[in-house]
Amino acid sequence: MGRSWEERVAEYVDSPRLRQRLRVDQQISCAVDGNYGIYKTQASLKKGRKESSSCSCPSDYYPCKHVFALLQTYKNHPRSFLDLDLVMKKLSKREKPELLDLIRKMVLASPSSLSALGIKGFEEPERDYEEWR
Repeated sequence: MGRSWEERVAEYVDSPRLRQRLRVDQQISCAVDGNYGIYKTQASLKKGRKESSSCSCPSDYYPCKHVFALLQTYKNHPRSFLDLDLVMKKLSKREKPELLDLIRKMVLASPSSLSALGIKGFEEPERDYEEWR
């Protein structure tokens, strides 16, 4: 007999498989080390807003187990999420040359971040999850 839905969600809750935990205003997100790759998962913290969640996993269920695990992890350990608003507040106090140097370092570490500046050709490629099944 297979594992229950609750057991499948629980294997992710508070686990190292939920990485790069981030909070931006009322939105949380993370990278999930899933069974078929790394998924981008996000959810709203607003009550009754599960419909605004998303996950790049190939699950047929919506919301998927990764969304539930993300929400439960936040409920259990909200301080395990980086608050981007606090980071932005600290960055706002830095001088322009220092900010430009930080942007340069970020782009070198992750060239796809150039897509956030509207630069074509640096978007993350869409993955075909069927090839991982």
